[in-house]
Amino acid sequence: MIYTEEQIALISGVIGTQILTRARSERLRETFFSVHERLYRGQLDRADLLHIKNALELVTPSTCPVSSKEGYRNLVEALATTKLMLREARLKQ
Repeated sequence: MIYTEEQIALISGVIGTQILTRARSERLRETFFSVHERLYRGQLDRADLLHIKNALELVTPSTCPVSSKEGYRNLVEALATTKLMLREARLKQ
């Protein structure tokens, strides 16, 4: 399973607006910057998926970088895709 282009854009937005600009820890910013790069290259590993899952779970309707119900639904779908990808990765181990 892979992310759709919409999901990649949404995840990128969450990482950019919620993590990279707000994180106080340099290590956390570096980690998510690396995840962000691997997301666009399609080279995510299980650790990256866990970081994405955690970032998406932090977003609530009031902090969501998208302003519509459809946008929030897309965020929920991206989270579901991430969880499915994590399960698939766990089965491969």
